[in-house]
Amino acid sequence: MIRLSVMYPATPGSRFDWNYYLGQHLELSRKLLSSRGLVRTEIDKGIGSFPPGAPPPYHAVGHLFFRNLAEMASALEATAAEFIADQRNYTDVESVVQISEVIE
Repeated sequence: MIRLSVMYPATPGSRFDWNYYLGQHLELSRKLLSSRGLVRTEIDKGIGSFPPGAPPPYHAVGHLFFRNLAEMASALEATAAEFIADQRNYTDVESVVQISEVIE
């Protein structure tokens, strides 16, 4: 299993529109990726850090799961431009992306 994680840094003064992200953006993700190998999604909402009470380093982390690297690469190649264009609708920060092999 391959996980693509898209992290949105919670920098001072940055904007993140949760309503848009959980509505239109999530709908767009499922529409564009469901037929391209997307297995499931998970979304983390940052609420804190360590030590307890510290602000979260990220507004959100979106996780997209694919069966294998080839399916993920093909899906991203076909849809990346649409996702990049949509990002300005819900945040003003540059996302950080990590691709991981899910071990357990």
